[in-house]
Amino acid sequence: MRLLNEASQSVTPTHGSDQVPAPVPVKLVVTPATDSVVTKKSAEREDVERLDANNRIPSWDPFDRSCLSRDLFDTIGDKWAMLILLSIQDGPLRNGEIREKVQGISPKVLTQRLGVLVEDGLVTRTSHHQIPPRVDYELTELGESVIEPVKGVYAWTVSHMDKVVASRTQQPKAS
Repeated sequence: MRLLNEASQSVTPTHGSDQVPAPVPVKLVVTPATDSVVTKKSAEREDVERLDANNRIPSWDPFDRSCLSRDLFDTIGDKWAMLILLSIQDGPLRNGEIREKVQGISPKVLTQRLGVLVEDGLVTRTSHHQIPPRVDYELTELGESVIEPVKGVYAWTVSHMDKVVASRTQQPKAS
């Protein structure tokens, strides 16, 4: 069992919110997940994922503005992140190869999104010590687990785009 964080954490407001939720102490322990209720006593066993200040596993709820899961929800829902994930689903690619597949993404945005995907554990960054330098990006097991939902969003978008375009042309322009 590996302890990751025992410090208080607070969430910075986004999208114009001026209220900052109070810091919530969170004790994170990385182990296999379970459905059972967990107390501090059972934290000594390997069935604990994370404990809140009351020594219970908190529920993740992206609807709650103070929930940390919103960050991941935002990452996965980002168009560039989805296209990057889809571009590397068949194997590792270099930065330039991803940029060729994901047309229109700027080098800066690609670098930023890849950094977030690596930080969230969805993508690995492998640097090969050779000349010229080579860096590959590849899905992790966690990244592979999000591919099917992302493919679903992609497929829905492609199959419904005609209806969306028709709807957009029928609606008066908002000014």
